[in-house]
Amino acid sequence: MNFPKKMMLGSVLLLGASSVFANTADLRVIGSIAPSACTPVFAGGAVVDYGVIPNTSLNPTASTTLAPRTINYSITCNGPLPISTSWSDTRSGTAIPGALAAINYFGLGTHSGDNIGNYMIENIVAGTTADGNPVTVVQRNSNTETWFLATTATVANNGIRQYSYAPVGTLVPGAFSTYAGALRVTATIAPTQSLDMSTEVTLDGLSTMTVHYL
Repeated sequence: MNFPKKMMLGSVLLLGASSVFANTADLRVIGSIAPSACTPVFAGGAVVDYGVIPNTSLNPTASTTLAPRTINYSITCNGPLPISTSWSDTRSGTAIPGALAAINYFGLGTHSGDNIGNYMIENIVAGTTADGNPVTVVQRNSNTETWFLATTATVANNGIRQYSYAPVGTLVPGAFSTYAGALRVTATIAPTQSLDMSTEVTLDGLSTMTVHYL
């Protein structure tokens, strides 16, 4: 107990001495408190593989929409947390136009300088669970908006539109430790006459899901 007392006394004497000479020194106390961590995982190695697409199955003069693919995901937190997810397009600027606003489409990369196509990502609302129980998927289109029921759950490519998980019967995100759901991915290929089909065309879509702590 004597050591802390001596240290405290020394501090008082030092303060008294420094005030005589009017010299000052600043001490910053810094750091950060991190929220509990959540880890998202996609089933099947996070790859939606359309395999080899025969050239003859694609339309030369109009876009061709491929069969949807479903991929399951889970988000595991080390404690109950309210979270939301948003998406961004790593191949931004390569999506061909579609019937919806451009914000709904992700790019498939380019081939010989031409955009290959686009794809959409949708939350499959039915069957989504948190801590093993059904939840309501809710949506907001910006951080300042209130949450509302997500009936058409197409994700946006700008990282702003968010989806979250609320207890059934509410629209307020709940705090859970585990989340599980599925996504529907639908790719569309540009008219083949707009692409150089003399060489192999490789789909190269890449998007990122971000987990936000609310």
